[in-house]
Amino acid sequence: MKASVILATYEWPEALDMVFAGLATQSEKNFEVCLADDGSGVATRRVVEKWRGALPIRHFRQDHKGFRKSRILNAAIRASRGATLIFLDGDCVPHREFVEQHLRLQEKGRYVAGRRVDLSRDVTRALSPALVGRGYLNGHPMGLLRLFLDSFREGGSTPFHRAYLVRNPLLRHLTGLDRVVDLKGCNFSVSREDMLAINGFDERYEGYGREDTDVELRLQNLGLGIKSAKNLCLQFHLWHEPRAFTPANETLLAEVASRKTVRAAVGIHEGDAIQEVTAWAG
Repeated sequence: MKASVILATYEWPEALDMVFAGLATQSEKNFEVCLADDGSGVATRRVVEKWRGALPIRHFRQDHKGFRKSRILNAAIRASRGATLIFLDGDCVPHREFVEQHLRLQEKGRYVAGRRVDLSRDVTRALSPALVGRGYLNGHPMGLLRLFLDSFREGGSTPFHRAYLVRNPLLRHLTGLDRVVDLKGCNFSVSREDMLAINGFDERYEGYGREDTDVELRLQNLGLGIKSAKNLCLQFHLWHEPRAFTPANETLLAEVASRKTVRAAVGIHEGDAIQEVTAWAG
């Protein structure tokens, strides 16, 4: 199997429904979905069952005891079968070439970092799985027009210039799209081999934020460089209220930076086995 999409979710089934709709229309079909579920309820299970026929979904769920995203991500990574791991959040709808472009950009000694288009509240409310499935976010003229016009409104979708594919290497270089400064946890990929080498996510990160920056620092300490996926690995971030970072996570991150740490202190090899949720009736 070429890739495992490691998809993180918690208690937003309506968003997950649209993310699955995006994954079901991918141009590249040789991938599995490893759903890393931080304790969602029955509504999320119903969405998973709805899409099992269209997608190879493997559902890993832990009881919700606060924000423990790193722990459930490690469970999904541990069970994954793909040579490449592609990370996606459950509030980010992928473009139809999302998986294809991540795989095309793979290069030994590099990790791939993309960006996202932040949708407004109005555009988010207007979206549906049916619209996503019909390619509304895949360069559809009406979709692009809506995003373009919305970008001029206060609180509108931004930035519009991230919403379309730019494949030409010269144009990418001239416009700076071939350069990126950091990794975002909602849109990056790396070889499974390299992710195991750094022992995955550090499960000491509990609460929101910095677990992805920690991974990036340790990938760099392993010797990897960054590769830009701007305007290639497109995704569309559904609007929600902003969240605040957990202060204790800043302390952990500073420790990793100062010590040039490579392996997570509590990671894939130390974590607990989490059983896959198989077909559910209810």
